Amino acid sequence: MKKPFFYLRTRIFLVMILLVFISFLLIGLSTNFQILESSNYYHELRLERKEAQLQKAISFELEESKMIDAQSVFKNELNKIAMIQNISFNIYDLDGSILHVVSNIRENEDESNYQFPSIERIDSSILNKIISSEKFKYVDIIKADDLNLRQSYSYIFDNSNNPIWILNLPYFDDDNLNSYEIRSFIFNIIQVYLLLFVLAIIISYFISSYITSPVSQIAYMMKRLTIDKSNKKIDLDVNSREMHSLLQSYNEMVDQIDNNVKELAKNQRELAWREMAKQVAHEIKNPLTPMKLSVQNFKLKFDPNDPSINAKLEDFSKTLVQQIDVLSSIATAFSSFAEFPDQKNELIDFAKEIQLCLEIFKDYNIKFVKPKDKIKGNFDKSNLVRIVTNLVKNSIQATSELDNPNIKIELKKIKNNVELKITDNGSGIPNSLKEKIFEPNFTTKNKGTGLGLSIIKKLIDSYNGKISFTSKSGKTEFKITIPIT
Repeated sequence: MKKPFFYLRTRIFLVMILLVFISFLLIGLSTNFQILESSNYYHELRLERKEAQLQKAISFELEESKMIDAQSVFKNELNKIAMIQNISFNIYDLDGSILHVVSNIRENEDESNYQFPSIERIDSSILNKIISSEKFKYVDIIKADDLNLRQSYSYIFDNSNNPIWILNLPYFDDDNLNSYEIRSFIFNIIQVYLLLFVLAIIISYFISSYITSPVSQIAYMMKRLTIDKSNKKIDLDVNSREMHSLLQSYNEMVDQIDNNVKELAKNQRELAWREMAKQVAHEIKNPLTPMKLSVQNFKLKFDPNDPSINAKLEDFSKTLVQQIDVLSSIATAFSSFAEFPDQKNELIDFAKEIQLCLEIFKDYNIKFVKPKDKIKGNFDKSNLVRIVTNLVKNSIQATSELDNPNIKIELKKIKNNVELKITDNGSGIPNSLKEKIFEPNFTTKNKGTGLGLSIIKKLIDSYNGKISFTSKSGKTEFKITIPIT
């Protein structure tokens, strides 16, 4: 299964959003933990304050009474303390047996809905924890009605600082009074987090774009790398060493490509000239050999007293002139391939110029199909003649051995292009030679330089045109498309 593809910018953006979300989640969890801890600490302090106030009040009554047996006397005082401090509590003896259950029937709102428990006897484990405690105090926490019930147990000392009773103060962790504030706080913090999250998304997008901008530009420039023209370097001011190294590597690669292209072009030119020199030497040797033989033969047979010497001299001259013309045509062909004259474009009638060009081939079976409307455009008349003449000559040579040669030339206009088709019924071009048909020095004929189609293609390319062909046994068609203005 193929892995999903993500851009680097998208990955950075998603990672930043994930980090922001995780940070918000951790902040939320820590905030919730802090609220719970604060609530727990608040109830601990509140219970301690209530117990300290109750202990102080009971100690005060003990000092005032100055009675050793205060169990019956303190009953009313304990109720008064419960009424004044608005709390309920229990009194046990040192063995853990219940002595007094002191309940306030007008308890405050946060405790009025709860029934404060009282047990007949304190568990021995709790008594042991009270005795072993440094402050002779123990707080037992249990669950009651989905709330924490804190049971505080501590000694009550007499005037001689001797323990006489055990004070039990029940306390519920009731957060009803704070629930509205907590909900309000959570709602406000959620709003702030949402705003911060949206801002984080926007900032993350711009940061990820800023970070990956050099990478995107390098990718864009790499797509435009080419060997047929000079490549541009990237000049960006980046603060990241990694990005700087990446840009430097890209610019070095551009220099290396340009150098390699120049070296390759130089080698190709040298190779082309070497091949051209070989071809020129070969083509020149062909007529030079019969010329040399003719001169040697004429020298051996030359007799000034021969009555037919003038006729022989005339034949010898014709032979030399013929071979010299061959050399001249070879030089002209190679010169044409090496350098084209400047285009002399003018407004011409394509059908008219082609018709005039075909006059020299009137002895051949050539059919010219042209449109009713004139096709006019700016083009070099001499170049059009060279294109048509070369292709028609090739068709004539391809059909020279046929009993019924047929050559057809079709001209038409398609949108802003001139389309010229030249079709013959010759033997066709072999498949093994089709790829080389437009290469310089390549020919399928026994004589010739092999530059004709190369020159034609070069001419058509100079007009941003196209030349193509299809060939099979009995039919070969060359199609030329040239944009006109």
